[in-house]
Amino acid sequence: MQKLRREAIERAKLNSACNTMISTLFVVLVTLLTLFICDLSGLVQLDKPLQYVSAANAIKDQIPERNFISASQTGTLEPLQGQHIDKVNVVKPIIDHREYRYLELENNLKVLLIHDSESEMASAAMDVKAGSWHEPNEYPGLAHFCEHMLFIGSQKYPQTGFFDDLMAKGGGSSNAYTEAQNTNYYFEITVNHLGKALDAFAHFFIDPLFNEDAVNKERNAVNSEYEIDVSTEDWKVVNLFALLADPKHPASRFSIGNNDVLAKEGVVQALKKFYQDNYSSNVMSLAVSSRLTLNEMEKMVKVFSKIENKNLIPQSISGFPYQFGLLGKYKTEKKLVLLNWQLSGREQFVHQKPLELIDYLLNNGNLKDYLKEKQLVIEFESSIFIEQNHFVNYIIELTLPEQPLEDGNISLEITRIINNYIQQLEEWLKDEKYLEEIFKEQSQISKINFEYMEQPQEISSIAKNLNKYEAAEVLSSSFVMDVFDKDLILKYISELKKTDNLLILIGDDEYQFTDNTLKGNNKEFLKDKRLDKKSDIYRLEYATQKLTKDSIKIITQKDSKLQKLFTKPEENLFIPDDLKLVSLCESNQSKLPIMVHSDQLKPLDKEGKLNVLLHAGQDLQEFSQDECKKEENVYQKNNHYPILLNKENNQWWKVSTQFKLPAVYGALSIQYTKPITIRQFTSARIYNFISDEQINKQLRQPLATGYSVELDIGKQIEIKAYGFSEKVRGFFNSICGCINPFREKSQSLIELEEKKEEDSPDFIRAKQSLITSIKDIFQLKLYEQSFQLYLPSILRKDFFNPELVLQQIPDITEEQMLSDIKDILQNSIQSSLLIGNIDQKNAQDLSAELQTCIQDKDAKFEQQTRLPISVLSLNGKNWVFAKFVESDKGDLNGVTLNYYQIGQRTQENFALMKILQPLLNSQAYNHLRTDLQLGYVVAMKFKQVSCIDGALFLVQGNKELPMKVNELIEEFLMQFDEYLKTMNKKQFEHLRHSAIVELRQKPQTLSEEADRLWGYINSDDYSFEERQVTIESLKSISKEQIIEFYENVFINNRSKISVQLYGEGMVSQTLSLKNNEEFESYIKANIPEGASLFTDTESQYYDCPNDVSSV
Repeated sequence: MQKLRREAIERAKLNSACNTMISTLFVVLVTLLTLFICDLSGLVQLDKPLQYVSAANAIKDQIPERNFISASQTGTLEPLQGQHIDKVNVVKPIIDHREYRYLELENNLKVLLIHDSESEMASAAMDVKAGSWHEPNEYPGLAHFCEHMLFIGSQKYPQTGFFDDLMAKGGGSSNAYTEAQNTNYYFEITVNHLGKALDAFAHFFIDPLFNEDAVNKERNAVNSEYEIDVSTEDWKVVNLFALLADPKHPASRFSIGNNDVLAKEGVVQALKKFYQDNYSSNVMSLAVSSRLTLNEMEKMVKVFSKIENKNLIPQSISGFPYQFGLLGKYKTEKKLVLLNWQLSGREQFVHQKPLELIDYLLNNGNLKDYLKEKQLVIEFESSIFIEQNHFVNYIIELTLPEQPLEDGNISLEITRIINNYIQQLEEWLKDEKYLEEIFKEQSQISKINFEYMEQPQEISSIAKNLNKYEAAEVLSSSFVMDVFDKDLILKYISELKKTDNLLILIGDDEYQFTDNTLKGNNKEFLKDKRLDKKSDIYRLEYATQKLTKDSIKIITQKDSKLQKLFTKPEENLFIPDDLKLVSLCESNQSKLPIMVHSDQLKPLDKEGKLNVLLHAGQDLQEFSQDECKKEENVYQKNNHYPILLNKENNQWWKVSTQFKLPAVYGALSIQYTKPITIRQFTSARIYNFISDEQINKQLRQPLATGYSVELDIGKQIEIKAYGFSEKVRGFFNSICGCINPFREKSQSLIELEEKKEEDSPDFIRAKQSLITSIKDIFQLKLYEQSFQLYLPSILRKDFFNPELVLQQIPDITEEQMLSDIKDILQNSIQSSLLIGNIDQKNAQDLSAELQTCIQDKDAKFEQQTRLPISVLSLNGKNWVFAKFVESDKGDLNGVTLNYYQIGQRTQENFALMKILQPLLNSQAYNHLRTDLQLGYVVAMKFKQVSCIDGALFLVQGNKELPMKVNELIEEFLMQFDEYLKTMNKKQFEHLRHSAIVELRQKPQTLSEEADRLWGYINSDDYSFEERQVTIESLKSISKEQIIEFYENVFINNRSKISVQLYGEGMVSQTLSLKNNEEFESYIKANIPEGASLFTDTESQYYDCPNDVSSV
């Protein structure tokens, strides 16, 4: 739900994608020229489940949020004595409790300090106005390489891995990214380690080491990153844009770097020169956040004044970088049309937000609906693709049906329709009254979403904004929308109508490379399935051709008949007026709800301080109004548990206004009580896509206002929704109208019928979307496939193989799908949670309505129980599962995912894992990645599979074969055992304290609180006090217990499976094997001693009573 809330706000931004429901589940895509490094455990989401989702959206840059600021809500900033003359007020949201102080150090380094009294974690970020566009042509990728090297060591802290070890001791993480004209470094750590971390961080920029041995080692990590990224679907468009850039412009540069370019003689001196020429305190900005006082943090950051001020003036790069007015084709794994416009820069229009307004109008009329109804597209998404201060690329990605592109001119037809809509949009906007009303409406939405922005901005974003905008607007700059400029809006509309700044890209899996140069007109070019250009460094095949006059005429010619079919966005009725917070003192409830009391805490609570029953059932009427408010505030601060409203239907509620957010989060789960077949599962996934599309179509207004929904229909049904409390009941009921197959047609928004001669267009599109989403799974990076696809398929008995699901899709009819959905729902039980700005009476009423949200209101259900979940018991096994992955031709990478099964969760084991996790991850990273250079992706994590705990070690790279990496992981585990035994008492206490601090961290937002509680309720595990119990357990854990646990899991009694994936290039080039048969023979001949190939015959399983997942 935390993600849900963020997406709700982002819905009011430019990134208003058509398929909003599905977008919540998208794989996170790379930002152009944004190269993430360092703490891969922060990026590698080992707990991410496999999702059958819509096709991945366009590769996007982060879109600034379109919002409004309130001049009355500010944080007072006291200047540093003698270093900043003026007092600066940072504009902040109404609900933001943080305090801010802006200062400039004597070396002109800009600093923003943030006092957050509620957070146990501290964070910091440094942004530098130097990126890949500033590097020399001789060493492409040098800026990215420099970013890597700053983490390796400094003169004060020369030990390799010192910073990573510090992060581990403090339960933290670090990362960085390089963009075209800036580089950003950031970390998070427990507050008691902040001082040391800031000092080490400062020396990144004071006295970095560019040791030749370290440079030679780290170059392999950069090369591994290149090998992982270069062939992925995410990066193909990014790389294609570099190929289409003006060769004289730095945008054409190969910005990642690899061994070919970074192994050149003189690279060490080049790194030092790049750093000296581009890193200076006057082009840097620092942001620091913690619960320490502003004065305490101010003392800590004084070390940053040692960074040299070279008074640099950042290099100015102007002009449009890309060659447009083109048609382009490239080989990809799905059928796409990408429309890209190169527009004038918008950085100076912070308060106007013209492109955001236009994007809202493009996404909230009927353009998307028209394209879908004509069966031209199955998905429509828009975003900013690339942006710098003097230009911005706006992109619309359209996913096409899976049928062969017999006529390539479909791309011109789609472009013609969109251009006609833009023409009609221009006519609508000439009505100044309508335009002003739309702007006022969007400004109001923006204001509300800023004022009630519960999730603090990422520390890295704050540092970047501080380097870009005025200090007073560092929080609000991406949100403010308070200056109406009709001419500016029409200027951007005019630019969108042009074709000389338009690039049309067509992606298709049927394209084949030819050595012959393509000739002919645009029509012939589009029908031709051949490509005549190839990039070896990007491993990309493509072709381009200038747009001809005939094509331009087709695209731009006005079609009056078509334009009359278009409709503009209507008045938004979901903008809230009443933002008042509810109070139990004023509601129909005259008593405080009774708090849950945990028997599990009693034996651990030796001092009698935990979980005190606070005025349980206290009659509020005996208090005066002021006293009642105090009692209520104390209750909310101390009560961490929800209240059970209805035991039979498992309905839960918690009033939560401590975050001052006038909103409600709702979650509903439908669990099946009988096993479902693969056909029923496939029907459920198709129905998910149909429901998603209906929600996006019918609830366009609230979704554009900041409301949000996340729907997942598969092995269970889960609905999560967020809305402003004033109108949330109508919003929830509308969602139910979109997804309930039992409702009468007059009450339902779904246009499906059980008996008809042919399938509806909605059903056909949903099947196409499911096919595309499954194909996307097999285009994930190898390491993502290892833990999202292959490991779950081995461990979970209820896992449905995506390839088998794909085979089911063609044979399922609309009638069968509806029948399957209704059969599934007849055998189910449900749970729900409402939390936020809602009192008990309204929660009971809404919960009663949600009870029949997706079920038959007339059905009579007998008492049923959840299905147990079967998880494979490894029971002392040492298995190897090896797979030749042929989806990405030329992929030289291999993946090793070693899974060590621990067994069913115990409280002691959970406490032990909390202590071990950061240290084990850090040491594995330092040894396997930094020392051995096995690959760019290295991570370790304890992970629960249903109710069974386990440990994962993940490595992706091309230096060693997965079978060898497996052996090296085993060697590391033996070394780490010795390291544990030599760990002194102080080191152990640091680890334990960091684990306690992490568990003690209270929810920082309403969405985080909702996520935490829903995790327990949805898994039917009501141990809400798990964190407090674990803290008490941690206090008595000894070093000896840690060693015993570690040796039992990883050395003496281990139960293990090694999942090994071999890329196509690794098999065909590195191993010189011709086919899968030769590969299998190779694997059998090289199985390590004591291991055997995985087999699921005669397997034993754990039966988990519920799908527990530790919160």
